Amino acid sequence: MDKSTCDRFQELKLVDRKKLEVSGVSEVVRFDDNFAVLKTVCGELSIDGKNIKISVLDTEKGLVMLDGDIDAISYTDDAKPEKNGLFSRLFS
Repeated sequence: MDKSTCDRFQELKLVDRKKLEVSGVSEVVRFDDNFAVLKTVCGELSIDGKNIKISVLDTEKGLVMLDGDIDAISYTDDAKPEKNGLFSRLFS
C-alpha cells in the first residue's frame, strides 16, 4: 500500500478551519488544546491548531468532531519504514 492511498473508507470534513469531522477513528492517541493525534483506518492523523476541543467522540461509529482553530492536518504511517530516506537514496 502506497502512503498516499488507503484501502478503507475514511472521510475528513473541514469547515472554515474551525470544525473538523473525521470518520474511521479507532482511538484518540493524544490530545491537548493545541494538538491531537487520532488513530484511523488510514494511519495516524495529526491535527495542529489552537483551542482545540473534542465536541463529539463516538467510538462505536468511529466518529470524532473537533472545534477550534485548525492550522494543519497530516497523516503519519509508523507501520512502514520510510523508503525515501537518505540511506535508500545513497545506496539505490
